[in-house]
Amino acid sequence: MDQSDLKKINLFIPGAAKSGTSSLHELLNLHPEINMSKNKEPHFISSEPEIINSTIAIHKYLENFDFTKQYSYRGESSTGYFYFEKFKDNFFGLANPNSKFILILRNPIDRTYSHYNYLKSLGSETEDLETAVLKEHQKEPSSEDLLPELIIKNYYQYSLYGKWLKRFLEHFDAKNVKIILFEDLKNNQLETINSCFEFLGIQPLENLKEVTSNKTVKVRFPQLYRRMRVFMFNKSKTSEIVKHLFPVKFRRKYKKKATEILLSVLKTKKPLPQITDKERAFLRNLYKDDVLLLQQITGLKFTSWQDFYKAS
Repeated sequence: MDQSDLKKINLFIPGAAKSGTSSLHELLNLHPEINMSKNKEPHFISSEPEIINSTIAIHKYLENFDFTKQYSYRGESSTGYFYFEKFKDNFFGLANPNSKFILILRNPIDRTYSHYNYLKSLGSETEDLETAVLKEHQKEPSSEDLLPELIIKNYYQYSLYGKWLKRFLEHFDAKNVKIILFEDLKNNQLETINSCFEFLGIQPLENLKEVTSNKTVKVRFPQLYRRMRVFMFNKSKTSEIVKHLFPVKFRRKYKKKATEILLSVLKTKKPLPQITDKERAFLRNLYKDDVLLLQQITGLKFTSWQDFYKAS
């Protein structure tokens, strides 16, 4: 593998976060002509120059893909690519210029609340919804949104699809961009995924196995879980001692697995809180203008987003 292999990666699922990107990633990987990355979100192309110019980092990124077989598409699903300016800055110097993009969008009210609920359930959010959403709500998405436990925290801006799609299309040809909806993938999985295959110019599938990924769960002792994630993924006095006890390859391979095991131990079957009518009205008011912009850009009505379609 070398830097020229970067041009063989030609399919990206750049967003939106908490909108079904994990399920879409797995469903696309079911097609024999598609090889999706082992690490769903490597975020390599939105990295700083010292990373994208590093032979070691390039090799690590390319290890996510299978180059032993012929595929029509190799793809990855770093959701930050929809938002981060670094991706647009780096893309044409690194990646295949003829790449295809599939954006999966979810009712921005539900996406925001799901994102908030996710962080709340894992101990990474302590504020009420309105306070959390309005806090630094004008701050545009960047890698700085990453918490020490490696979870993105930026609710409002990540749901401004109209704003970010307009910017995205300033860099990429609309004919290479397809939009699908989370609601359609949930209710008509085979039809929706086959529309993606049609967009990619490959044969549809007759059936699919059921896929539901990255489902938000409620955990016992959320602050304990958060502290463990910080310990596993970031530097501390204890982690500095531990790293000398285990080789680098071992740590890279098992630190993510360790957090997955911890989550499976701590998760409960208790239902997550449901959004209230007041919270829904608050979020609708925040996003109504951006949804109008999204409708204008795409020519789509988004009829499944009843909060906005009734009022549009």
